[in-house]
Amino acid sequence: MIDVVHLLDDFAFGGVSRALTVFERPELTGHARSRTVAIEQDRLAPVFDADLVVTHVPPCWSRLGYLLSLRMRNRSARLVHVEHSYTEGFVRERVQAPVRFMTLLRLAYSLYDEIICVSQAQCRWLAHDVGISTHKLRVIHPWCGREELFSLPGIPQARKGPLRLVAYGRFAGEKNFAALIKAISLLPQGEIDLQLIGEGPEMAAMREAAGENPHIHFRGRIDDPATFLDDCHAVIVPSRHEAFGLVATEARMAARPILVADVDGLPEQVGAAGLARPMRTPQEIAAAIDEFAQLPLPELGHAGRFEVSGLPDAILAGWLEVFAAAGSETAGEVHAPFWRMAA
Repeated sequence: MIDVVHLLDDFAFGGVSRALTVFERPELTGHARSRTVAIEQDRLAPVFDADLVVTHVPPCWSRLGYLLSLRMRNRSARLVHVEHSYTEGFVRERVQAPVRFMTLLRLAYSLYDEIICVSQAQCRWLAHDVGISTHKLRVIHPWCGREELFSLPGIPQARKGPLRLVAYGRFAGEKNFAALIKAISLLPQGEIDLQLIGEGPEMAAMREAAGENPHIHFRGRIDDPATFLDDCHAVIVPSRHEAFGLVATEARMAARPILVADVDGLPEQVGAAGLARPMRTPQEIAAAIDEFAQLPLPELGHAGRFEVSGLPDAILAGWLEVFAAAGSETAGEVHAPFWRMAA
């Protein structure tokens, strides 16, 4: 049995907090005692009584001193970072000084024994573009939980009325929901019905884009996705960048086909469950929806559910391997000092 500390700075029940619920699973609690601690980056990191310390916050220049003190003050612990945020798409969309940003990542990641990537695309980017050693990278998809979605009935073979699409998550610019709303207005009226679930800073812009369109509905925040996935035909994810996209995973679990943007970790979730297409502009989104609507959606939904059925076991197996590595060091294997680690 090992002791694990997870470091987090945002305890709102979003994707990261929900992903941490995997450590409450009995398959893992039999191997590790896990606890979550808030980061206080304006102070030196504490000395933790732990065999494994896992950070779940993205590196930044203001946090670099904290991370250095974390490494220096916890030399006997294995230090692992889960990169929930940064991707090739993130750099393209939001980073004004890419060289400086890559320098930050190489410095920060040099302090860790291992980096957990949440998608294969993110892993390839960190290896090829950022220059992180492949020996230091491991892919473990985020935990979704919500296994009740596997019990939802599939969508009917004979659809009556418009195609009911749902988009959900935080209403933020990177989700590209305003462009999605404009795309609906480019399609023949009455063919598509769009439900938007969530809240966030883009709400005003989204409502302005929707205007009086009777086929665009804002339903507010709903924490149980089963309630609206059961009432839709498909899920659309038009993000500008997305490390993995738990929304797409939940849709597949619910046997709903998916239409996702061709960015970062989203395409690798599609398989036989739908389409990945360029969706930066309203015109691209409208074209993607038009193509998607012609597909055999019930069959795609069932195929996606089958493909995602083994994901929970794979995630648990990945974390058991991380625990085993920390246990080996506790038993006497000593990892290299951070200043000798390859970036």
